Amino acid sequence: MTRSWWGKLFLITFFTVLSVVYVYPTLANLNLATTKFPFKQKINLGLDLQGGLYMVLGVDFNKVFKETIDRQGSSLQSTLKDKGLQLNSVKTILVPADDPRVQVEFDPAKREQIYQLVKKQFWTLRLAGEKPGAMEFGLSHEFRTEIRDRTLNQSIEVIRNRIDEFGVSEPSIASQGTDRVVVELPGVKEVERAKDLIGRTARLEFKIVDDKAMNQDQVAELVSSLENTNNLSYKEGEKFSEYVRKLNELAKGKIPEGSELAFAREKNTAGQEIGRTPYLLFSKADVTGDDLQDANVNIDQENQRPNVSFSLNPRGAVQFEKLTGDNIGKRLAIVLDNIVHSAPVIQSRIGGNGQITLGQGDPDALMKEAKDLAIVLRAGALPAQLEFLEQRVVGPSLGQDSIKSGALAGIIGSIGVFLFVILYYRFSGVIAALSLLMNVLFVLAILVGLDATLTLPGIAGIALTVGIAVDSNVVIYERIREELALGKKPHGAIEAGFQKAFRTILDANVTNAAAAIVLLMYGTGPIKGFAVTLLIGIVTTLFTAVFVCRLAFDAYLRWMENRNVQTISI
Repeated sequence: MTRSWWGKLFLITFFTVLSVVYVYPTLANLNLATTKFPFKQKINLGLDLQGGLYMVLGVDFNKVFKETIDRQGSSLQSTLKDKGLQLNSVKTILVPADDPRVQVEFDPAKREQIYQLVKKQFWTLRLAGEKPGAMEFGLSHEFRTEIRDRTLNQSIEVIRNRIDEFGVSEPSIASQGTDRVVVELPGVKEVERAKDLIGRTARLEFKIVDDKAMNQDQVAELVSSLENTNNLSYKEGEKFSEYVRKLNELAKGKIPEGSELAFAREKNTAGQEIGRTPYLLFSKADVTGDDLQDANVNIDQENQRPNVSFSLNPRGAVQFEKLTGDNIGKRLAIVLDNIVHSAPVIQSRIGGNGQITLGQGDPDALMKEAKDLAIVLRAGALPAQLEFLEQRVVGPSLGQDSIKSGALAGIIGSIGVFLFVILYYRFSGVIAALSLLMNVLFVLAILVGLDATLTLPGIAGIALTVGIAVDSNVVIYERIREELALGKKPHGAIEAGFQKAFRTILDANVTNAAAAIVLLMYGTGPIKGFAVTLLIGIVTTLFTAVFVCRLAFDAYLRWMENRNVQTISI
Protein backbone atom coordinates (compact mmCIF):
# COMPACT_ATOMS: atom_id res chain seq x y z
CA MET A 1 0.00 0.00 0.00
CA THR A 2 1.18 3.53 -0.78
CA ARG A 3 1.74 6.27 1.78
CA SER A 4 -1.26 8.10 0.31
CA TRP A 5 -3.51 5.07 0.97
CA TRP A 6 -2.38 4.82 4.60
CA GLY A 7 -2.96 8.55 5.03
CA LYS A 8 -6.53 8.19 3.74
CA LEU A 9 -7.10 5.19 6.00
CA PHE A 10 -5.91 7.20 9.01
CA LEU A 11 -8.25 10.05 8.09
CA ILE A 12 -11.27 7.73 7.77
CA THR A 13 -10.38 5.94 11.02
CA PHE A 14 -10.08 9.28 12.82
CA PHE A 15 -13.49 10.46 11.58
CA THR A 16 -15.07 7.11 12.45
CA VAL A 17 -13.71 7.05 16.01
CA LEU A 18 -14.69 10.69 16.52
CA SER A 19 -18.21 9.95 15.24
CA VAL A 20 -18.56 7.00 17.61
CA VAL A 21 -17.55 9.22 20.53
CA TYR A 22 -20.14 11.83 19.49
CA VAL A 23 -22.98 9.35 18.96
CA TYR A 24 -22.34 6.96 21.88
CA PRO A 25 -24.07 9.07 24.62
CA THR A 26 -27.24 9.14 22.51
CA LEU A 27 -27.27 5.48 21.44
CA ALA A 28 -26.39 4.28 24.96
CA ASN A 29 -28.90 6.77 26.47
CA LEU A 30 -26.33 7.93 29.02
CA ASN A 31 -27.30 10.15 31.93
CA LEU A 32 -25.15 13.18 31.16
CA ALA A 33 -25.29 14.42 34.76
CA THR A 34 -23.76 11.25 36.24
CA THR A 35 -21.82 9.54 33.45
CA LYS A 36 -18.02 9.52 33.45
CA PHE A 37 -17.91 9.35 29.66
CA PRO A 38 -15.74 12.32 28.53
CA PHE A 39 -18.12 13.60 25.84
CA LYS A 40 -21.38 14.87 27.35
CA GLN A 41 -23.75 15.81 24.58
CA LYS A 42 -26.71 14.11 22.95
CA ILE A 43 -28.78 14.64 19.84
CA ASN A 44 -31.45 17.24 20.53
CA LEU A 45 -34.91 15.80 20.01
CA GLY A 46 -37.57 17.92 18.36
CA LEU A 47 -41.08 18.57 19.57
CA ASP A 48 -42.56 15.60 17.71
CA LEU A 49 -40.08 13.20 19.35
CA GLN A 50 -39.85 14.67 22.85
CA GLY A 51 -43.35 16.05 23.29
CA GLY A 52 -44.17 19.60 24.30
CA LEU A 53 -45.98 22.71 23.13
CA TYR A 54 -46.32 24.13 19.61
CA MET A 55 -47.78 27.62 19.13
CA VAL A 56 -48.30 30.03 16.27
CA LEU A 57 -48.66 33.66 17.30
CA GLY A 58 -49.92 36.41 15.05
CA VAL A 59 -48.45 39.92 15.26
CA ASP A 60 -50.88 42.85 15.04
CA PHE A 61 -49.00 45.44 12.98
CA ASN A 62 -51.90 47.90 12.75
CA LYS A 63 -51.23 49.26 16.24
CA VAL A 64 -47.50 49.46 15.50
CA PHE A 65 -48.16 51.43 12.30
CA LYS A 66 -50.54 53.77 14.18
CA GLU A 67 -48.02 54.50 16.94
CA THR A 68 -45.29 55.04 14.34
CA ILE A 69 -47.36 57.47 12.25
CA ASP A 70 -48.29 59.37 15.44
CA ARG A 71 -44.60 59.84 16.26
CA GLN A 72 -43.80 60.79 12.69
CA GLY A 73 -46.61 63.37 12.74
CA SER A 74 -45.32 64.95 15.97
CA SER A 75 -41.76 65.00 14.62
CA LEU A 76 -42.95 66.53 11.32
CA GLN A 77 -44.88 69.27 13.08
CA SER A 78 -41.91 70.09 15.33
CA THR A 79 -39.46 70.19 12.40
CA LEU A 80 -41.71 72.45 10.30
CA LYS A 81 -42.22 74.77 13.26
CA ASP A 82 -38.45 75.09 13.70
CA LYS A 83 -38.21 76.08 10.02
CA GLY A 84 -40.87 78.76 10.47
CA LEU A 85 -43.56 76.76 8.65
CA GLN A 86 -46.60 76.82 10.92
CA LEU A 87 -49.28 74.20 10.25
CA ASN A 88 -52.97 74.89 10.67
CA SER A 89 -53.67 71.34 11.94
CA VAL A 90 -52.17 67.87 12.22
CA LYS A 91 -54.33 64.79 12.64
CA THR A 92 -54.03 61.05 12.21
CA ILE A 93 -56.35 59.20 9.82
CA LEU A 94 -56.76 55.50 10.68
CA VAL A 95 -58.46 54.40 7.46
CA PRO A 96 -57.29 51.99 6.13
CA ALA A 97 -56.17 50.42 9.42
CA ASP A 98 -53.08 48.80 7.91
CA ASP A 99 -51.92 52.07 6.29
CA PRO A 100 -52.68 55.01 8.63
CA ARG A 101 -51.87 58.54 7.44
CA VAL A 102 -51.03 61.87 9.00
CA GLN A 103 -52.94 64.78 7.46
CA VAL A 104 -51.44 68.26 7.63
CA GLU A 105 -53.29 71.47 6.74
CA PHE A 106 -51.33 74.59 5.84
CA ASP A 107 -51.26 77.86 3.90
CA PRO A 108 -51.50 76.80 0.22
CA ALA A 109 -48.78 79.32 -0.64
CA LYS A 110 -46.26 77.30 1.40
CA ARG A 111 -47.08 73.97 -0.22
CA GLU A 112 -43.83 73.58 -2.15
CA GLN A 113 -41.64 74.50 0.83
CA ILE A 114 -43.38 71.94 3.05
CA TYR A 115 -43.28 69.22 0.40
CA GLN A 116 -39.58 69.68 -0.35
CA LEU A 117 -38.68 69.68 3.37
CA VAL A 118 -40.63 66.45 3.95
CA LYS A 119 -39.08 64.87 0.88
CA LYS A 120 -35.58 65.82 2.04
CA GLN A 121 -35.72 65.03 5.76
CA PHE A 122 -38.46 62.37 6.11
CA TRP A 123 -37.58 59.37 3.94
CA THR A 124 -39.89 57.42 6.23
CA LEU A 125 -42.96 59.19 4.77
CA ARG A 126 -44.58 59.14 1.34
CA LEU A 127 -47.17 61.45 -0.16
CA ALA A 128 -50.39 59.41 -0.07
CA GLY A 129 -52.96 62.08 -1.00
CA GLU A 130 -53.36 65.80 -1.60
CA LYS A 131 -55.93 68.54 -1.94
CA PRO A 132 -55.60 72.34 -1.86
CA GLY A 133 -54.14 73.38 1.50
CA ALA A 134 -53.73 69.79 2.80
CA MET A 135 -51.53 66.76 2.26
CA GLU A 136 -51.69 63.21 3.60
CA PHE A 137 -48.47 61.35 4.37
CA GLY A 138 -48.27 57.61 4.91
CA LEU A 139 -45.34 55.44 5.87
CA SER A 140 -43.02 54.70 2.96
CA HIS A 141 -42.93 51.14 1.66
CA GLU A 142 -39.27 50.76 2.69
CA PHE A 143 -39.99 51.99 6.22
CA ARG A 144 -43.03 49.70 6.56
CA THR A 145 -40.84 46.73 5.63
CA GLU A 146 -38.23 47.82 8.18
CA ILE A 147 -40.94 48.18 10.85
CA ARG A 148 -42.23 44.68 10.12
CA ASP A 149 -38.76 43.12 10.30
CA ARG A 150 -37.84 45.07 13.41
CA THR A 151 -41.11 44.26 15.17
CA LEU A 152 -40.78 40.55 14.40
CA ASN A 153 -37.15 40.49 15.60
CA GLN A 154 -38.05 42.37 18.76
CA SER A 155 -40.99 40.06 19.48
CA ILE A 156 -38.78 37.00 19.01
CA GLU A 157 -36.13 38.49 21.32
CA VAL A 158 -38.69 39.20 24.05
CA ILE A 159 -40.21 35.72 23.71
CA ARG A 160 -36.77 34.11 23.80
CA ASN A 161 -35.95 35.96 27.03
CA ARG A 162 -39.19 34.73 28.55
CA ILE A 163 -38.58 31.16 27.40
CA ASP A 164 -35.03 31.17 28.77
CA GLU A 165 -36.49 32.25 32.10
CA PHE A 166 -39.00 29.38 31.87
CA GLY A 167 -36.10 26.94 31.81
CA VAL A 168 -36.92 25.17 28.53
CA SER A 169 -33.94 23.50 26.86
CA GLU A 170 -33.54 23.83 23.08
CA PRO A 171 -36.62 25.97 22.31
CA SER A 172 -37.32 26.87 18.69
CA ILE A 173 -38.54 30.42 18.07
CA ALA A 174 -38.71 31.70 14.51
CA SER A 175 -40.69 33.99 12.24
CA GLN A 176 -43.14 32.55 9.73
CA GLY A 177 -44.03 34.73 6.80
CA THR A 178 -44.28 38.44 7.59
CA ASP A 179 -46.69 38.48 10.54
CA ARG A 180 -46.33 35.27 12.55
CA VAL A 181 -44.03 33.78 15.17
CA VAL A 182 -43.74 30.01 15.62
CA VAL A 183 -42.74 28.80 19.08
CA GLU A 184 -41.83 25.17 19.83
CA LEU A 185 -41.15 24.24 23.46
CA PRO A 186 -39.98 20.61 23.79
CA GLY A 187 -40.79 18.95 27.10
CA VAL A 188 -43.18 21.66 28.35
CA LYS A 189 -46.22 20.39 30.24
CA GLU A 190 -47.50 23.59 31.91
CA VAL A 191 -49.22 24.97 28.83
CA GLU A 192 -51.11 27.88 30.37
CA ARG A 193 -48.07 29.01 32.36
CA ALA A 194 -45.95 28.98 29.21
CA LYS A 195 -48.55 31.02 27.31
CA ASP A 196 -48.77 33.53 30.16
CA LEU A 197 -45.00 33.78 30.31
CA ILE A 198 -44.68 34.47 26.58
CA GLY A 199 -47.27 37.23 26.72
CA ARG A 200 -45.65 38.95 29.70
CA THR A 201 -43.57 42.10 29.14
CA ALA A 202 -39.79 41.93 29.56
CA ARG A 203 -38.26 44.29 32.15
CA LEU A 204 -35.49 46.67 31.08
CA GLU A 205 -33.49 48.63 33.66
CA PHE A 206 -30.54 51.03 33.66
CA LYS A 207 -28.31 50.58 36.73
CA ILE A 208 -24.94 51.96 37.78
CA VAL A 209 -22.12 49.44 38.27
CA ASP A 210 -20.70 49.72 41.81
CA ASP A 211 -17.00 49.51 40.88
CA LYS A 212 -16.02 51.61 43.90
CA ALA A 213 -17.11 48.99 46.44
CA MET A 214 -15.61 46.04 44.55
CA ASN A 215 -13.73 45.79 41.28
CA GLN A 216 -14.50 43.17 38.63
CA ASP A 217 -11.93 40.65 39.91
CA GLN A 218 -13.15 40.95 43.50
CA VAL A 219 -16.74 40.36 42.41
CA ALA A 220 -15.67 37.23 40.49
CA GLU A 221 -13.75 35.95 43.52
CA LEU A 222 -16.77 36.55 45.78
CA VAL A 223 -19.09 34.64 43.44
CA SER A 224 -16.63 31.74 43.20
CA SER A 225 -16.27 31.65 47.00
CA LEU A 226 -20.04 31.66 47.56
CA GLU A 227 -20.53 28.84 45.05
CA ASN A 228 -17.78 26.67 46.53
CA THR A 229 -18.67 27.14 50.20
CA ASN A 230 -22.40 26.63 49.64
CA ASN A 231 -22.26 23.97 46.92
CA LEU A 232 -24.22 26.26 44.63
CA SER A 233 -24.10 26.04 40.86
CA TYR A 234 -26.28 26.74 37.86
CA LYS A 235 -27.33 23.83 35.66
CA GLU A 236 -28.59 24.35 32.11
CA GLY A 237 -32.38 24.12 31.97
CA GLU A 238 -32.92 25.53 35.46
CA LYS A 239 -34.20 29.03 36.17
CA PHE A 240 -31.25 31.37 36.03
CA SER A 241 -33.12 33.98 38.08
CA GLU A 242 -33.48 31.46 40.92
CA TYR A 243 -29.72 30.88 40.91
CA VAL A 244 -29.09 34.66 41.04
CA ARG A 245 -31.64 35.08 43.85
CA LYS A 246 -29.94 32.41 45.99
CA LEU A 247 -26.55 33.93 45.28
CA ASN A 248 -27.71 37.38 46.40
CA GLU A 249 -29.17 35.93 49.60
CA LEU A 250 -25.83 34.31 50.40
CA ALA A 251 -24.01 37.54 49.57
CA LYS A 252 -25.88 39.61 52.19
CA GLY A 253 -23.37 41.17 54.53
CA LYS A 254 -20.57 40.60 52.00
CA ILE A 255 -21.72 43.28 49.55
CA PRO A 256 -22.86 46.84 50.40
CA GLU A 257 -26.48 47.37 51.31
CA GLY A 258 -28.43 48.60 48.33
CA SER A 259 -26.28 46.59 45.89
CA GLU A 260 -26.90 43.31 44.11
CA LEU A 261 -25.10 40.74 41.98
CA ALA A 262 -26.02 40.34 38.32
CA PHE A 263 -24.47 38.55 35.35
CA ALA A 264 -23.76 38.98 31.69
CA ARG A 265 -24.23 35.64 29.91
CA GLU A 266 -22.11 34.86 26.86
CA LYS A 267 -23.63 32.39 24.42
CA ASN A 268 -22.39 30.77 21.23
CA THR A 269 -24.22 30.74 17.89
CA ALA A 270 -26.18 27.66 19.01
CA GLY A 271 -27.50 29.52 22.05
CA GLN A 272 -25.45 27.58 24.59
CA GLU A 273 -23.86 29.44 27.49
CA ILE A 274 -20.06 29.58 27.23
CA GLY A 275 -19.32 32.01 30.03
CA ARG A 276 -20.69 34.44 32.62
CA THR A 277 -19.37 37.81 33.82
CA PRO A 278 -20.52 38.93 37.30
CA TYR A 279 -21.30 42.56 38.14
CA LEU A 280 -22.03 44.40 41.36
CA LEU A 281 -24.86 46.83 40.63
CA PHE A 282 -26.75 49.40 42.67
CA SER A 283 -30.20 47.86 43.22
CA LYS A 284 -32.12 51.04 42.46
CA ALA A 285 -33.11 51.56 38.83
CA ASP A 286 -33.89 55.23 38.22
CA VAL A 287 -34.73 54.59 34.57
CA THR A 288 -36.54 51.53 33.20
CA GLY A 289 -37.80 50.25 29.88
CA ASP A 290 -41.09 52.03 30.50
CA ASP A 291 -39.24 55.24 29.65
CA LEU A 292 -37.56 53.94 26.48
CA GLN A 293 -39.10 55.23 23.27
CA ASP A 294 -36.93 53.72 20.54
CA ALA A 295 -33.45 52.40 19.67
CA ASN A 296 -31.78 52.15 16.27
CA VAL A 297 -28.44 51.41 14.65
CA ASN A 298 -26.58 54.37 13.14
CA ILE A 299 -23.21 54.83 11.44
CA ASP A 300 -20.78 57.33 12.94
CA GLN A 301 -19.87 59.62 10.03
CA GLU A 302 -16.41 60.34 11.43
CA ASN A 303 -15.06 56.81 11.87
CA GLN A 304 -17.67 54.86 9.86
CA ARG A 305 -18.34 52.54 12.80
CA PRO A 306 -21.82 51.48 13.94
CA ASN A 307 -23.33 52.70 17.18
CA VAL A 308 -26.69 52.39 18.88
CA SER A 309 -28.80 55.49 19.41
CA PHE A 310 -31.79 55.50 21.73
CA SER A 311 -34.50 57.94 22.68
CA LEU A 312 -36.49 58.32 25.87
CA ASN A 313 -39.86 59.86 26.60
CA PRO A 314 -39.89 63.25 28.39
CA ARG A 315 -40.04 61.72 31.86
CA GLY A 316 -37.28 59.27 31.10
CA ALA A 317 -35.15 61.98 29.50
CA VAL A 318 -35.15 64.05 32.70
CA GLN A 319 -34.32 61.05 34.89
CA PHE A 320 -31.66 59.71 32.52
CA GLU A 321 -29.96 63.09 32.25
CA LYS A 322 -29.72 63.28 36.04
CA LEU A 323 -28.53 59.66 36.34
CA THR A 324 -25.78 60.03 33.75
CA GLY A 325 -24.76 63.53 34.83
CA ASP A 326 -24.21 62.37 38.39
CA ASN A 327 -22.18 59.32 37.34
CA ILE A 328 -19.79 60.45 34.59
CA GLY A 329 -16.85 58.03 34.33
CA LYS A 330 -18.82 55.17 35.84
CA ARG A 331 -20.28 52.18 34.01
CA LEU A 332 -23.98 52.04 33.20
CA ALA A 333 -25.38 48.51 33.03
CA ILE A 334 -28.20 47.80 30.58
CA VAL A 335 -30.13 45.04 32.34
CA LEU A 336 -32.85 43.00 30.66
CA ASP A 337 -34.65 40.48 32.86
CA ASN A 338 -31.83 40.67 35.42
CA ILE A 339 -29.25 39.84 32.73
CA VAL A 340 -26.59 42.44 31.96
CA HIS A 341 -26.38 42.91 28.19
CA SER A 342 -23.92 45.79 28.13
CA ALA A 343 -22.08 48.03 30.61
CA PRO A 344 -20.58 51.02 28.74
CA VAL A 345 -18.73 53.85 30.49
CA ILE A 346 -20.69 57.12 30.75
CA GLN A 347 -18.65 59.71 28.83
CA SER A 348 -20.93 62.72 29.34
CA ARG A 349 -24.38 63.80 30.51
CA ILE A 350 -27.05 62.17 28.35
CA GLY A 351 -30.48 63.67 27.85
CA GLY A 352 -33.47 62.32 25.98
CA ASN A 353 -31.31 60.94 23.20
CA GLY A 354 -28.14 58.95 23.72
CA GLN A 355 -25.56 56.90 21.90
CA ILE A 356 -23.72 53.71 22.82
CA THR A 357 -20.40 53.22 21.06
CA LEU A 358 -19.04 49.73 20.49
CA GLY A 359 -15.30 50.38 20.20
CA GLN A 360 -13.12 48.86 17.49
CA GLY A 361 -13.12 45.50 15.72
CA ASP A 362 -14.33 43.74 12.62
CA PRO A 363 -16.97 45.96 10.90
CA ASP A 364 -19.34 43.06 10.25
CA ALA A 365 -19.03 41.82 13.84
CA LEU A 366 -19.59 45.36 15.17
CA MET A 367 -22.68 45.79 12.99
CA LYS A 368 -24.11 42.50 14.24
CA GLU A 369 -23.38 43.50 17.84
CA ALA A 370 -25.01 46.90 17.29
CA LYS A 371 -28.15 45.34 15.80
CA ASP A 372 -28.37 42.82 18.63
CA LEU A 373 -27.97 45.57 21.23
CA ALA A 374 -30.64 47.70 19.57
CA ILE A 375 -33.03 44.73 19.61
CA VAL A 376 -32.28 44.13 23.29
CA LEU A 377 -32.94 47.80 24.09
CA ARG A 378 -36.24 47.73 22.26
CA ALA A 379 -37.17 44.42 23.89
CA GLY A 380 -38.22 46.14 27.09
CA ALA A 381 -41.82 45.51 26.06
CA LEU A 382 -43.56 43.54 23.38
CA PRO A 383 -43.76 45.89 20.38
CA ALA A 384 -47.08 44.55 19.20
CA GLN A 385 -50.00 42.58 20.52
CA LEU A 386 -49.56 38.84 20.00
CA GLU A 387 -52.56 36.68 19.22
CA PHE A 388 -52.46 32.93 19.80
CA LEU A 389 -53.58 31.58 16.42
CA GLU A 390 -52.73 27.91 16.83
CA GLN A 391 -51.77 25.63 19.69
CA ARG A 392 -50.86 21.93 19.74
CA VAL A 393 -49.74 19.86 22.68
CA VAL A 394 -47.70 16.75 21.90
CA GLY A 395 -47.55 14.20 24.73
CA PRO A 396 -44.21 12.59 25.67
CA SER A 397 -45.63 9.10 25.16
CA LEU A 398 -46.53 10.00 21.57
CA GLY A 399 -42.98 11.25 21.09
CA GLN A 400 -41.53 7.99 22.40
CA ASP A 401 -43.83 6.02 20.09
CA SER A 402 -42.59 8.16 17.19
CA ILE A 403 -38.96 7.43 18.10
CA LYS A 404 -39.60 3.68 18.36
CA SER A 405 -41.63 3.54 15.16
CA GLY A 406 -39.15 5.70 13.25
CA ALA A 407 -36.16 3.71 14.51
CA LEU A 408 -37.87 0.38 13.73
CA ALA A 409 -38.82 1.52 10.23
CA GLY A 410 -35.27 2.77 9.62
CA ILE A 411 -33.70 -0.47 10.87
CA ILE A 412 -36.01 -2.69 8.79
CA GLY A 413 -35.48 -0.55 5.69
CA SER A 414 -31.71 -0.50 6.18
CA ILE A 415 -31.54 -4.27 6.70
CA GLY A 416 -33.54 -4.74 3.51
CA VAL A 417 -31.13 -2.51 1.60
CA PHE A 418 -28.09 -4.28 3.08
CA LEU A 419 -29.43 -7.72 2.15
CA PHE A 420 -30.17 -6.57 -1.39
CA VAL A 421 -26.72 -5.11 -2.11
CA ILE A 422 -24.94 -8.07 -0.48
CA LEU A 423 -26.96 -10.69 -2.37
CA TYR A 424 -26.82 -8.81 -5.66
CA TYR A 425 -23.23 -7.55 -5.59
CA ARG A 426 -21.69 -10.21 -3.32
CA PHE A 427 -18.45 -9.08 -1.66
CA SER A 428 -18.68 -5.64 -3.27
CA GLY A 429 -22.10 -5.42 -1.66
CA VAL A 430 -20.47 -5.97 1.74
CA ILE A 431 -18.27 -2.94 1.05
CA ALA A 432 -21.37 -0.95 0.12
CA ALA A 433 -23.19 -2.03 3.31
CA LEU A 434 -20.25 -0.96 5.48
CA SER A 435 -20.10 2.42 3.73
CA LEU A 436 -23.84 2.85 4.36
CA LEU A 437 -23.35 2.17 8.07
CA MET A 438 -20.54 4.72 8.17
CA ASN A 439 -22.78 7.15 6.30
CA VAL A 440 -25.52 6.96 8.96
CA LEU A 441 -22.89 7.20 11.72
CA PHE A 442 -21.43 10.36 10.19
CA VAL A 443 -24.90 11.94 9.78
CA LEU A 444 -25.76 11.36 13.46
CA ALA A 445 -22.36 12.62 14.61
CA ILE A 446 -22.69 15.82 12.55
CA LEU A 447 -26.16 16.40 14.02
CA VAL A 448 -24.59 16.22 17.49
CA GLY A 449 -21.64 18.39 16.50
CA LEU A 450 -23.86 21.10 14.99
CA ASP A 451 -26.21 20.93 17.98
CA ALA A 452 -29.03 20.41 15.47
CA THR A 453 -32.46 19.15 16.43
CA LEU A 454 -33.65 15.77 15.19
CA THR A 455 -37.32 15.58 14.27
CA LEU A 456 -39.50 12.82 12.86
CA PRO A 457 -39.08 14.19 9.32
CA GLY A 458 -35.37 14.28 10.13
CA ILE A 459 -35.46 10.52 10.69
CA ALA A 460 -37.14 10.27 7.29
CA GLY A 461 -34.26 12.34 5.90
CA ILE A 462 -31.76 9.85 7.30
CA ALA A 463 -33.70 6.96 5.74
CA LEU A 464 -33.71 8.82 2.43
CA THR A 465 -29.96 9.35 2.80
CA VAL A 466 -29.50 5.57 2.91
CA GLY A 467 -31.50 5.30 -0.31
CA ILE A 468 -29.46 8.02 -2.02
CA ALA A 469 -26.21 6.44 -0.83
CA VAL A 470 -27.07 2.96 -2.09
CA ASP A 471 -28.13 4.49 -5.40
CA SER A 472 -24.62 5.97 -5.69
CA ASN A 473 -23.14 2.53 -5.01
CA VAL A 474 -25.38 0.96 -7.66
CA VAL A 475 -24.25 3.54 -10.24
CA ILE A 476 -20.57 2.84 -9.46
CA TYR A 477 -20.98 -0.96 -9.46
CA GLU A 478 -22.92 -1.04 -12.72
CA ARG A 479 -20.21 1.07 -14.34
CA ILE A 480 -17.58 -1.38 -13.07
CA ARG A 481 -19.60 -4.31 -14.48
CA GLU A 482 -19.79 -2.57 -17.85
CA GLU A 483 -16.01 -2.08 -17.91
CA LEU A 484 -15.46 -5.73 -16.96
CA ALA A 485 -17.81 -6.78 -19.77
CA LEU A 486 -15.63 -4.82 -22.19
CA GLY A 487 -12.70 -7.02 -21.22
CA LYS A 488 -10.85 -4.76 -18.82
CA LYS A 489 -8.96 -6.21 -15.89
CA PRO A 490 -10.33 -5.59 -12.34
CA HIS A 491 -7.95 -2.73 -11.56
CA GLY A 492 -8.76 -0.87 -14.79
CA ALA A 493 -12.48 -1.60 -14.50
CA ILE A 494 -12.63 -0.21 -10.94
CA GLU A 495 -10.61 2.86 -11.91
CA ALA A 496 -12.84 3.59 -14.93
CA GLY A 497 -16.02 2.75 -13.02
CA PHE A 498 -15.36 5.29 -10.26
CA GLN A 499 -14.25 7.97 -12.71
CA LYS A 500 -17.24 7.63 -15.04
CA ALA A 501 -19.78 7.33 -12.20
CA PHE A 502 -18.52 10.34 -10.28
CA ARG A 503 -20.09 12.97 -12.53
CA THR A 504 -23.46 11.20 -12.51
CA ILE A 505 -23.37 10.90 -8.70
CA LEU A 506 -22.33 14.54 -8.31
CA ASP A 507 -25.12 15.78 -10.63
CA ALA A 508 -27.75 13.77 -8.76
CA ASN A 509 -26.59 14.96 -5.34
CA VAL A 510 -26.33 18.61 -6.42
CA THR A 511 -29.92 18.41 -7.66
CA ASN A 512 -31.04 16.92 -4.34
CA ALA A 513 -29.06 19.56 -2.46
CA ALA A 514 -30.76 22.36 -4.42
CA ALA A 515 -34.18 21.01 -3.43
CA ALA A 516 -33.07 20.65 0.20
CA ILE A 517 -31.75 24.24 0.27
CA VAL A 518 -35.12 25.53 -0.96
CA LEU A 519 -36.87 23.57 1.80
CA LEU A 520 -34.38 24.93 4.36
CA MET A 521 -34.86 28.55 3.25
CA TYR A 522 -38.63 28.62 2.92
CA GLY A 523 -39.78 25.74 5.11
CA THR A 524 -40.50 25.91 8.83
CA GLY A 525 -40.32 23.52 11.77
CA PRO A 526 -40.30 19.84 10.74
CA ILE A 527 -39.66 20.70 7.09
CA LYS A 528 -36.40 22.40 8.06
CA GLY A 529 -35.47 19.35 10.14
CA PHE A 530 -35.91 17.16 7.07
CA ALA A 531 -33.88 19.57 4.92
CA VAL A 532 -31.01 19.72 7.44
CA THR A 533 -30.59 15.95 7.69
CA LEU A 534 -30.93 15.60 3.93
CA LEU A 535 -28.19 18.16 3.28
CA ILE A 536 -25.89 16.51 5.80
CA GLY A 537 -26.66 13.14 4.24
CA ILE A 538 -25.77 14.39 0.76
CA VAL A 539 -22.31 15.49 1.96
CA THR A 540 -21.65 12.21 3.82
CA THR A 541 -22.93 10.20 0.84
CA LEU A 542 -20.39 11.78 -1.49
CA PHE A 543 -17.66 11.08 1.06
CA THR A 544 -18.54 7.46 1.75
CA ALA A 545 -19.64 6.37 -1.74
CA VAL A 546 -16.63 7.84 -3.52
CA PHE A 547 -13.84 8.20 -0.97
CA VAL A 548 -14.46 5.35 1.50
CA CYS A 549 -15.58 2.78 -1.09
CA ARG A 550 -12.64 3.57 -3.35
CA LEU A 551 -10.22 3.07 -0.46
CA ALA A 552 -11.89 -0.27 0.35
CA PHE A 553 -11.64 -1.40 -3.29
CA ASP A 554 -7.93 -0.52 -3.34
CA ALA A 555 -7.43 -2.81 -0.35
CA TYR A 556 -9.57 -5.47 -2.06
CA LEU A 557 -7.41 -5.30 -5.20
CA ARG A 558 -4.29 -5.61 -3.08
CA TRP A 559 -5.77 -8.72 -1.46
CA MET A 560 -6.57 -10.18 -4.92
CA GLU A 561 -3.01 -9.61 -6.13
CA ASN A 562 -1.50 -11.30 -3.09
CA ARG A 563 -3.68 -14.37 -3.64
CA ASN A 564 -3.52 -14.29 -7.43
CA VAL A 565 -7.32 -13.92 -7.72
CA GLN A 566 -8.30 -12.75 -11.20
CA THR A 567 -12.08 -12.24 -10.80
CA ILE A 568 -13.66 -9.51 -8.73
CA SER A 569 -16.75 -10.42 -6.66
CA ILE A 570 -19.32 -8.02 -8.06
